[in-house]
Amino acid sequence: MKPFLLTTREAVENLRKSVYTVGVFGFGHVGLTVGVGWGLAGARVIGMTLDEDAIRILSSGASPFPEEEYLSKHVLELKRKGLLEVTKDYEYGARKSDIKIVTVPVYLSENKKPDLTPIIEVSKKIGGGLNKGDVVIIETSLPPGTTRKLIRPILEEASGLKADEDFALAYSPERISAGTALEDFLEKYPKIIGCDSPKSLEFVSELYSAVVKKGVIKMSSTIAAETEKLFEGIYRDVNIALANELAIFCEKIGVPYDEIQIAANSQPFSHLHNPGIGVGGACIPVYPHFILNVATEHSVDLQIIRVARRINEYATELFTGKIVNAIRFLGKDPSLCNFALLGLSFRGGTSDIRFSPALKILSFIEKLSVNVKVCDPLVKSVEGKDYEILRDWRDAVRGADVVIIASDHKEFREINIEELSNLAGKELAILDGRNVISSFNVKPRYRVLYVGTGRPALIIEKNGYKNHVDLGIFKS
Repeated sequence: MKPFLLTTREAVENLRKSVYTVGVFGFGHVGLTVGVGWGLAGARVIGMTLDEDAIRILSSGASPFPEEEYLSKHVLELKRKGLLEVTKDYEYGARKSDIKIVTVPVYLSENKKPDLTPIIEVSKKIGGGLNKGDVVIIETSLPPGTTRKLIRPILEEASGLKADEDFALAYSPERISAGTALEDFLEKYPKIIGCDSPKSLEFVSELYSAVVKKGVIKMSSTIAAETEKLFEGIYRDVNIALANELAIFCEKIGVPYDEIQIAANSQPFSHLHNPGIGVGGACIPVYPHFILNVATEHSVDLQIIRVARRINEYATELFTGKIVNAIRFLGKDPSLCNFALLGLSFRGGTSDIRFSPALKILSFIEKLSVNVKVCDPLVKSVEGKDYEILRDWRDAVRGADVVIIASDHKEFREINIEELSNLAGKELAILDGRNVISSFNVKPRYRVLYVGTGRPALIIEKNGYKNHVDLGIFKS
């Protein structure tokens, strides 16, 4: 019998006995993690994705995401037990599943409005296969009100059923980070559950409590849960913007931001974030616009969020200005320079390049010179680019005039200025966008110009003498 037609205790027992099939609509980074988690709880899982390469890799029993390679053992085990199936047929998954979980991403249109097309299409497919007693859980980050005002009517119209009466409907946002996704999902954080009826709330909360170990936080509505998820990202966006402004100030007065940050954060009420060269990933650059669009509909002017977004979008342009001025300071011709770009992902420890500042920097470098080497230990390719992506940063920096560190992969934290100088074999500019270099008591083979983020620019001579310089780095 379908889960929502039973008591919560009966439904949980059936879940653990592999009676139920969970359909995960969008079997990417989030969807795979969610699917594995439900599979480990006992469910049969159908993962749906249009990525044929991912289907091929998953069918072989491996994870398509290198930062989540540990998922391979779970994928292999679930397949061995007959609990995991992967397909590109969403209609099939809708028909066969009892619990339907939506993880397809929603991005922005060119005018920075939410593009809800993916969630609309998936909702129609789910509605077409929806049966009385099914459970639908939306995990995609959405503008507040989307589940109630858009998804629910689509499901009801397509199925002829009534949400919260004939089927359970919940909004439960994903809360995972690349590299620790399964741990985040199952063990690290409680699951947020929001429903528009007490019946669905209690049912889905008990069901999810059988999957995650940290328990659940029950929200008063789907809108409250949608809003909570976005506020998590906006908090980070606003605080990164603050860090970026303070970092600029520190650079201009000649003190290192990271030194100030460590001291300030020794107080429990201070949580200064790290500055950067732009905010990437599919979350933080997107969520503020979801809120801003809804705020406009309600005539609310969210000034801090709007300004923070501008500051973080401008951070990449500021960094490219540093690149130009560093080259000018050394008296080099940009068109004749050999560039090494270390990092393509939006942050270290992931292969995710969505909205990555590094891609903007790469496009900028291409306008300056044709001599570019690219390195990333996790990213395999970039659509529209035919670069050989080197795995070892040493191969990328040999003969370089300019080294740009755009992602804080753990492999890059072993970089030291003396080795860079030796491998470059000439006077060198280092643009450390992620402040991965920590030691400056060095004697490089050739003179080095070091430019960090929130750190005063530094000339390091061959004898180890260091001198701070003003590059006028805020003029692009």
